[in-house]
Amino acid sequence: MTVTLANLLVRTTKTALYETALSIASSLGLPVSSWQAGDPTRSLYHVEAELFEKLEEWAVGAISAHFLEEADGEWLKYGAKQRFNVDVPDATYATTDVTLTNASGYVYELAAGDLTFKNTDTGKTYHNTTGGSLAARVGIVNGTLDVTVVADDAGSDSTAAVGDIDALVTALSGVTCANAVAAVGVDEQDPATTVAQCLAKLDAISTMKGAYDYVARNPLLAGTSACTRVRTYTSTTDTGDVTVYCAGPAGGVTEADRILIEAGIVKYATPLCITPTVLAAANVTVPVTYTKHIYASSNKTAAEVAADDSDALLALFAGLDIGGDIIPPSDTGSVYQSLILSTILSAHPESIRVVMTLPAGDTALTNGQVAALGTVTATIVIVVDP
Repeated sequence: MTVTLANLLVRTTKTALYETALSIASSLGLPVSSWQAGDPTRSLYHVEAELFEKLEEWAVGAISAHFLEEADGEWLKYGAKQRFNVDVPDATYATTDVTLTNASGYVYELAAGDLTFKNTDTGKTYHNTTGGSLAARVGIVNGTLDVTVVADDAGSDSTAAVGDIDALVTALSGVTCANAVAAVGVDEQDPATTVAQCLAKLDAISTMKGAYDYVARNPLLAGTSACTRVRTYTSTTDTGDVTVYCAGPAGGVTEADRILIEAGIVKYATPLCITPTVLAAANVTVPVTYTKHIYASSNKTAAEVAADDSDALLALFAGLDIGGDIIPPSDTGSVYQSLILSTILSAHPESIRVVMTLPAGDTALTNGQVAALGTVTATIVIVVDP
């Protein structure tokens, strides 16, 4: 048998430890077979086996922390921090702006935290972090107010597509709500990404463009965790000019985050004679309209199928490269219609066919643009299984 690290890092279970203890006791002549349930010595062995099992977990975890491919969970985070100074970002809380529309004659003075909103498709709730004065309806003109909301639960489950934050839990007579921009929550990053960040640590001390990428996505160095996507271009005419485009899950980073990222790159990743320019990627909104046929064996309603498709699309767009996917010899990229279509099709194994009308084709992007998911319009047709 080939000896691997995985073969050596084996956690001994409580049952195995208990059986070993009984075997040793038997070899010493103790009356093991006469011990009944509740016997003090037998109970003591159970307690010790449980304690040693926990010690085994700690020992194997501590050792695995020094080997990236074998570590997992909190031990991977520990190893990433101690050996590579890589901080694994926590799950993020989805946030966006919601527009309140007031059709009543009341004026509402609202403070941060006054309101609770709901995505009626998923049941997830959100609260406002900004307030203001919501004017009353005047004639035929409704009063409106934009407030920033944040999800009450972290992670991708609280992601909401355009228009999905559609209900007020806090009762305001005559007031409705809707979000014009998707709220995207991100789960704690997967272990493969953490391993890749650790292996890329050398980029942080290099003069290669990987250094800019490393700093921009490292909250400890950039001062913000808003950036999850980076694309760096060197000038084709002026030696020493570098342009770094940054985006988060929902699109280009805010100006406040851009300033922080630029300061971090200048401080930690810029060698002499190089001039970096850090820019927020420009959003290109891509609406999606499609018809999907799916077998009834999925055991889902049309609304549930559409919600699953929307979540899959949000996850896709949150990870698309700035500038799109580039196929040589072209030096610019696109968001390919076939990728969007396959994402919708693969969201359910019972899917039969997807016909897409928007986007009508591939969406071309310039170097500094990033695709952002627009309004998703789905027509779901449930088909009886043959």
